[in-house]
Amino acid sequence: MKIKEVQNTIVRVLELAAVSATILAAHPADAAIIGTTGQIEILDTPIWETHSNIAGIPKSTSFLAFDEEQNVSLPRDIQISDPTNWDKLFDLDVIPQGSRVSSHFIYFQHPQRGQRLNAGATIEFSGSILGFMGDPALINPTNDLFAPNAITSLSRFGTLDEVINGSPRDMATITGNRGNILEVNFTNQSSIDPMRVITVATPVPEPLTLLGTGTALGIAPLLKRAYSKKQNKKPKDD
Repeated sequence: MKIKEVQNTIVRVLELAAVSATILAAHPADAAIIGTTGQIEILDTPIWETHSNIAGIPKSTSFLAFDEEQNVSLPRDIQISDPTNWDKLFDLDVIPQGSRVSSHFIYFQHPQRGQRLNAGATIEFSGSILGFMGDPALINPTNDLFAPNAITSLSRFGTLDEVINGSPRDMATITGNRGNILEVNFTNQSSIDPMRVITVATPVPEPLTLLGTGTALGIAPLLKRAYSKKQNKKPKDD
């Protein structure tokens, strides 16, 4: 190839690398909340990072939700709630050590204490749901993994309720073809009803891998075209 052709090829490769970097920035390694319906509001920032006192956290007649730590490789087994018996705190299923997961937090605390209200919503995640925690006894031991800036004491967070004398209970159901949709319906009178949702982390290529792949895919046809032009310019034998 001539020097001019080499320069043009390098320019094209750099352009492809820049495009690859842009794609990576637009699609980070998150397994985030990607869709909702019903009574729910998504917060851009975890409440742990904006409030040092639990008394000041946002309240609403809807669920409030936010993404926590993403793409975490579990250093130990973690317990998850039995949604058919929120009060059960022993002999629970676990998500095993070594699993790569992402965390999300949902809570319901209406602003009028003493008046029982209901809220229902559907939340879609990009990753399949592995389980959830509906009691501070399960949530607090995982704060170091998923909410390192969390308020140390979550004493005002309640536990999700079972049916008592026929009264409504807090419901959570996993649906969807990929098990990535959560349907929730909570009833609340005074405390904060919490839920930590654990999903499969969405794998993405490492930055250098993505850039290298994009560059390789781009440079191959460029070099092939340049080589073909060179071959065509060779004098043919008589």
